[in-house]
Amino acid sequence: MNRCFILCALVVFAVGCKSKKQKKSDVPAANFFVNDYLRGQVARLDSVQGQFVKIETIDGRSDSATLTNLQAKQYAREFLELPDISKEDVRDDYEVSHLYDELQEAFIFTYQTKEDHPVRLQNITVEPEMNAGGKNDIRSVYVDFWDNKNETLTIKKFLWEANKSFEVITSIEAQGQPEKTKKLRVVWNGFDSLSTQ
Repeated sequence: MNRCFILCALVVFAVGCKSKKQKKSDVPAANFFVNDYLRGQVARLDSVQGQFVKIETIDGRSDSATLTNLQAKQYAREFLELPDISKEDVRDDYEVSHLYDELQEAFIFTYQTKEDHPVRLQNITVEPEMNAGGKNDIRSVYVDFWDNKNETLTIKKFLWEANKSFEVITSIEAQGQPEKTKKLRVVWNGFDSLSTQ
């Protein structure tokens, strides 16, 4: 009887260990080349067949307009100018963490630094399941960018939603002046989200 109990306990333990290892291996690798990804996304704007809509909000007042493919690419140009935090001279200054977001049903990888780099924070949200190529598709990229020059702090929050939209929120804090905020959002494949903005 004791042998049977011990055998059952060993089987349960082995199965439990195996399932934990499988769960851990389900986490995607953290080596995402965000700048290459964004270049690819911006290049794809040329082939978008639908309509681009720009929503610009300045100090609480919003205005919208349609854009051509070329105009959309011009507004997206700022994403191509973001510093590459995967470069060898800065990548060790960033701490990498990840979590699985039950609400979004996606993995979120966070790259954060305490050093004085322009990119303070970078979040990459990826699909939990691998695609046919054996990689996890990027769902969105979020970047906190800080620029402090001549007693003026400019903070830009970049968000790129794959094949759907992008936005840049710019806050300017100049000494002795009220803060100025501008939000630019361009949508081409996610008009259902406009009602929530």
